Amino acid sequence: MNELYITRNLATASEISVHQLVGVLSDAAFVCDQTGRILVCSDMVLDFFSLSDKKRVIGSNFQSYIVYDYIDEAYLLLSSVINEPNSRKSGEFQVKKGIKETTRAKITFSSIISKDTTQKYVLVTFRETPVPNAGSALLQRKDLRLARLFETVNNYSEEPVEKTKKLLSQIGETLGATVCSYYRMVNNQMNLVTKWESPFNTGIPPHLCSKQISEYLSVQNEKFTLIRKPLLTAFLDSEPVYQEAFEVKAILGLIIEKNNVVDGILTVVFTFNYSLSDIDKQYIQTISALIENEGFEKSKSASAPELSFRQLIDCFTDQVYVLSVDGIIMEVNRGTSRCYGYEREELIGQKPVILSAEGKNDESLITKMFDKALQGESQKFEWWGRRKNGEIFQNEVIFNKSSYYDRDAVIAIGRDLSEAKKVEQELLRYNKELLESNTGKDKFFSILAHDLKNPFQGLLGFIDLLYEDLDELSNAQIKEYLSNVRNASYHTYALLENLLEWSRIQSGKMPFTPSVFNLHDEINSVISVLDNNATRKEIKLVNEVDPELMVEADRNMIHSVLQNLITNSIKFSNSNGKVVLRGRVPKSNAKSKISTAPGDRQWLEVSISDNGIGIPEEILPKLFKLNGQYSQAGTANEPGTGLGLVLCHEMVQKNGGRIWAESIAGQGATFIFTIPLSK
Repeated sequence: MNELYITRNLATASEISVHQLVGVLSDAAFVCDQTGRILVCSDMVLDFFSLSDKKRVIGSNFQSYIVYDYIDEAYLLLSSVINEPNSRKSGEFQVKKGIKETTRAKITFSSIISKDTTQKYVLVTFRETPVPNAGSALLQRKDLRLARLFETVNNYSEEPVEKTKKLLSQIGETLGATVCSYYRMVNNQMNLVTKWESPFNTGIPPHLCSKQISEYLSVQNEKFTLIRKPLLTAFLDSEPVYQEAFEVKAILGLIIEKNNVVDGILTVVFTFNYSLSDIDKQYIQTISALIENEGFEKSKSASAPELSFRQLIDCFTDQVYVLSVDGIIMEVNRGTSRCYGYEREELIGQKPVILSAEGKNDESLITKMFDKALQGESQKFEWWGRRKNGEIFQNEVIFNKSSYYDRDAVIAIGRDLSEAKKVEQELLRYNKELLESNTGKDKFFSILAHDLKNPFQGLLGFIDLLYEDLDELSNAQIKEYLSNVRNASYHTYALLENLLEWSRIQSGKMPFTPSVFNLHDEINSVISVLDNNATRKEIKLVNEVDPELMVEADRNMIHSVLQNLITNSIKFSNSNGKVVLRGRVPKSNAKSKISTAPGDRQWLEVSISDNGIGIPEEILPKLFKLNGQYSQAGTANEPGTGLGLVLCHEMVQKNGGRIWAESIAGQGATFIFTIPLSK
């Protein structure tokens, strides 16, 4: 039978006809009230959800049949249909098929026309869809749960036990639990106040582990715990009624206090590997606060709905405002006062413009969104707020239609995005670092595969020639071949040494041990090692650094930096050239240090200048990047690994400094790095 036909004619049918019409549907179907409570179900429900008793379905909530991660999204569609007469909305969700299995289903929510405008009903049908909808996205749970709790608080019955039972069922249905219970402590005895069971419960008793968890929380002096394996195993082993068939995977325990005295314990049992999120924790604690503070009880000073709603919204850290149809603020919570710096009384009766950053928001667009919200269409947007002290910040706002004292109203939920934006920037930074790290690794393996392979090919070639033709070669030829083997070996060793050193820095295994030392003496020790190379090319090495200068850095790293840079200058200098090392204290530290280095240090600029072949301008920005690796033979055809400058960059940064190069092609080059002066 066509669903649209049923939707249009349900209002004119008798109660018996409603059961009959729903019963003959070919799909699993429920008729729910505006909270999602099931009033009628089709015969196909039992087969679809692998259930055996229709009585267990009636009175349960449609949320109990949705997999935990999708509950809030499904509830949003039901709420939308409730607020939009003659509407129908569908979505694809993961639903339960028995206690363990799940399936994908298309769920359609159709509003049911009723002459009684105070009662609203929805027809909910399920149709299995094996192909997942990849575009489905989970929505903001916190806002949906606030709306759901508001509906529950406003529809409380007069009996306290019934009120607690409704709150307990909300926990179970929202978290996808199997059993929930609330026991009160009377003379050290636990008495069951109320319980809730999922229609999929296969016999788990409500008191499961309640006593053990109560004792555990008392010993730990805590109010809240989630028991999972391996700790859960000990709890279940000590429970006489537990059976393996229950397949319990997690138990949540929460102490309820009244007037700072333990009143009872709330337990929630899960048959899947439940993990407690921050949103879930806040939701459960909000409900426990309602029970603890008895926010739903009548008061002589205020009517029950007003008192309940105010206490409820004050449990939320986000901003909550109730706006009249004219856009006047009728109520705000403490979260709003904390965020903006205004007292509640200063805001009630005002228009939201008092909280708006002047000139930063499109007021006409917000007015249109407000009107759409009054028509039942949820609205979400970013908005610039202004605190009482004048500080401007980004806010996220959601408009939803509701009622307040039997009048149409809009509930606005605001969330300060200041911290979220900081986190977003951090994530972007981490993502950039991750990309750079992956690029570095790719380049590392590229060097291993290519640069390290080529020298070995030369080595093997000359060794083969020597091995096969040794008897026919003259001494001069043998010496020439051995010279080539020697040069290739040294080059390969240098490349391998650089690769290993770079790898140690990247993995954090290179120790960083700063100490105070004389830079002039350190430069002289490097020059003494490299002087033979310079003499062969008739290049003079000159140390003009002040002999009295003391620096504070990792001595081994700075030694490696100096050795690499002086070696490069010798390599790219022409015969009869000169390499000069100088040191100066800059007037400003702006260019001397990386952003994370302390701001109160003095820095020394160390420069190594040559009058060699220079570096092309377009190459300069790439010199110190692994993915821009630049290698060129020296003026005497000396080979290069291309990794030396990358290592220099890493080591200088480890010491908080910076490194850069200045050059004009054909006129030499100057490499400059900064190092902290000793205090």
